[in-house]
Amino acid sequence: MLKPLRLRVAALDEAAGLNGEMPRFSWGLGGDAREQRAFRVVAGSDPLSVAKGKGDLWDSGRREERWPGVAWDGPPPASDLSVWWSVQLWDEAGETTGFAPPVRFFTGLRAEDWQAEWIARYFVLPAGRDVPQGNRYDNRFQARPADYLRRAVRLGEKPVRAFAYVTALGLYEFSINGARVGDHVMAPGWTDYHTRVEYQTFDVTGMIEGGENVIGAILGEGWYSGRIGHNQRRAGNHYGGRPAFKCQIQLEYADGRIERIVSDGNWQTAQGPILYSDFLAGEAYDARLEMDGWDRPGFDTSTWQPVEAFIPEPGAPLLDAQRVQPAREVARFAGRFLHEKDGMRIYDFSQNLAGFAELKVKAPAGTVFRLRFAERLQDDGALYLDNMRYAVNEDIYIAKGVGEEVFKPRFTFRGFQYAGLTVEGAAESTAELTAIAIQTDTPVRGEIETGHPLVNQLLSNILWGQRGNFLSVPTDCPQRDERYGWSADAQVFWRTAGYNMDVEAFLSKWMEDLIDGQSGEGAFPDVAPTKPLNPYRLTPQPGAPGWGDAPVIMAWHHFMRYGDRALLVRVYDRLVAWMDYIEAANPDGLRVNRNNNNYGDWLNVGPKTDPFLVASAYWVHLADLMEKIAGATGRDRRRWQALGRKLRKAFVAAYWNDGKLTSDTQTAYLLALDFAILPQAMRKQAATRLEALFGAADWHLQTGFLGVRHVCPVVADHIGPARAIDLLLKDTYPSWGFSIRHGATTIWERWDGWTPGGGFQSPNMNSFNHYAYGAVGEWIWSRLAGIDWNEAEPGYRAVLARPVFDRRIGHVAARYEARTGVIESNWRVNGDEGEWQLVLPPSVSADVELPEGVRDVVVDGAPLDGRRTRLAPGTHRVRFTLSA
Repeated sequence: MLKPLRLRVAALDEAAGLNGEMPRFSWGLGGDAREQRAFRVVAGSDPLSVAKGKGDLWDSGRREERWPGVAWDGPPPASDLSVWWSVQLWDEAGETTGFAPPVRFFTGLRAEDWQAEWIARYFVLPAGRDVPQGNRYDNRFQARPADYLRRAVRLGEKPVRAFAYVTALGLYEFSINGARVGDHVMAPGWTDYHTRVEYQTFDVTGMIEGGENVIGAILGEGWYSGRIGHNQRRAGNHYGGRPAFKCQIQLEYADGRIERIVSDGNWQTAQGPILYSDFLAGEAYDARLEMDGWDRPGFDTSTWQPVEAFIPEPGAPLLDAQRVQPAREVARFAGRFLHEKDGMRIYDFSQNLAGFAELKVKAPAGTVFRLRFAERLQDDGALYLDNMRYAVNEDIYIAKGVGEEVFKPRFTFRGFQYAGLTVEGAAESTAELTAIAIQTDTPVRGEIETGHPLVNQLLSNILWGQRGNFLSVPTDCPQRDERYGWSADAQVFWRTAGYNMDVEAFLSKWMEDLIDGQSGEGAFPDVAPTKPLNPYRLTPQPGAPGWGDAPVIMAWHHFMRYGDRALLVRVYDRLVAWMDYIEAANPDGLRVNRNNNNYGDWLNVGPKTDPFLVASAYWVHLADLMEKIAGATGRDRRRWQALGRKLRKAFVAAYWNDGKLTSDTQTAYLLALDFAILPQAMRKQAATRLEALFGAADWHLQTGFLGVRHVCPVVADHIGPARAIDLLLKDTYPSWGFSIRHGATTIWERWDGWTPGGGFQSPNMNSFNHYAYGAVGEWIWSRLAGIDWNEAEPGYRAVLARPVFDRRIGHVAARYEARTGVIESNWRVNGDEGEWQLVLPPSVSADVELPEGVRDVVVDGAPLDGRRTRLAPGTHRVRFTLSA
């Protein structure tokens, strides 16, 4: 029987709004049927009717189609709707599934439906008003207190439906009648606030009552007006000088009446126990100043101030429904006391992560608890803080002295594995620490385990590097005064990211940030959202080779993984503008101009690769991808075909001399081979030279960010899979295993972040949670496990299965929930005998290529003549013998 799995709209389990687009439905396939032959989607306002196949809003009718997805092509759904939908499937035998349990999405608010205003505390209070109390604790950072906002409203009766649309310039926590709404953290996320801000949608029907209601919010500065990045000349106020709030609650009554509660000048504001909360400084909280009941009816607001309703400068941003999953708390780790150093109690949470610590204490009123955070310890057991640069990352909690008190910050986060606690003012106190990891809650889609503990730890480090850096945007690091969305870091890692987690919606959102940062000349930025416009940076930072190229690369990877042409169509003209920007400055076919901050193969060790060779190689790759993107979107491919031929000819003429590349480095050959730049006759020479370079380095890595992704794929295909495994298992410097042998639980920014002889690298740039070198994960998944996409059938309509069997690895067990369904690959080698099981969901086939060195192959009980075959959906068993 066929089964529909994971019903989604706009790549989300519960889409919060459509942003003017028609709903795009998708589902995966399961069960023991061979394929989906047809489907029918219904959508309506009542889930019980939809479950019976009755949709009052849209009915696709039966459609003969193997692809599990469809776009709404009926009349556009109205604004402010909650829509339920379901799907019915038919298999190859004509049997039907019935309708799946209905799921919901929200249509959101159109721009013309917003009546709420932006509100904030006054910069200067109106005459006759008292000045709000300032910070009541030593605040050497000049960070601002959080703003508490409230509005009391009286309703004549309880509504039958209530939806809240909420956002902020800054960060917010939202409540109704004393109960927190939602479980989001760091909402609404980071965008270019001068261009757009995302809003969240909440069904609050059960929280609104007839009679008195209080709507409450707490505002933090976050990315908007707090400290981000490393520009200390302008530590805060990057987008604006104060956080602001916007809220509209749509109420519907039994008789059909619509009423709205909106943010406007009738709200009030005050400051409370959050003395300040800032990404880089940390949060200070004085529990003695808590205002019990401030967001519930009956609270005395006589000392509260009026808010100002205003239009943000330089103009009100666009309001977009949230395109990606919200950030949430995703894991907890108990703190283990290690020792005391210089009056500080040192705790270890066993995992480097991004988030904050929860503190449970019992102490007299006024006792001060200070928490500092670090990724590593120094040799003497003290926290290693130098690499934080200007990020202080200190939380302060002042006890109120009433029983057990629990504190965790609302509007700050940092990267850490260790915490140091100092206590001031009380000889007798108890404290318990728990680390809480946060991330944009992209669902985990891949599970993989091998027979080698080093590889398993590497896979864990890669996953936690992604968890620690996928927070609204794919940041470079979560600990120091940076935390930018660097685009090259992301593009080299993107295939790995998609195996670990569902990043379909994540890229849909971040692509808007990249586009918002594109210059009028067509230059994509190095970081997105772009560094805010300010007197010290008059324009967005234009992209470097490998960095500005990221949207082209990731758009294609997105299509390959999810089969989503909509994103390619949406961004095509923007990608062409970037290609025009490069080509206009480089008529000779070598990318030597308009390279901006040409970082080259960033942070490599050993010989440096010519950055102009790297740039020109990437340009060839872009031309090839643009040809593919043009074909996938129905555009003319001839421009890109001609450009590819021209660039290859120029590259060979400039950089190939006397049987080798002029920049004789690992990365140069890796790029030239993986991008198929060299003519066929030269590739064997290039591979031979690459092998010699690795041999001269005793099979250690010398690549930087741009080279590392290509190491194992190129070595496996051009030198041999066994050599790729050699690199994977190396544990001496520099290698992936070296950091693991020295306690890494995430991927390091540098191969030499710490070495036994040199200690810590320069604190100017030394992150221990920086995922770029984790790009090797894609090879582990695609080749070692044998689960790869097939370019001929994007979106995992088909699988390219080329597993690498190796006695040193022993076994691999991998389960990947692709866009089309769950794919499993499990192999085990015992001596010379091996077995492999491949499980394919309905409608998904596999092109299998077994590695050299296998013999006596039996597939599903029948001998295989050769090493290649095509497998249909279902469970397949392969037995083989490994040659010596």
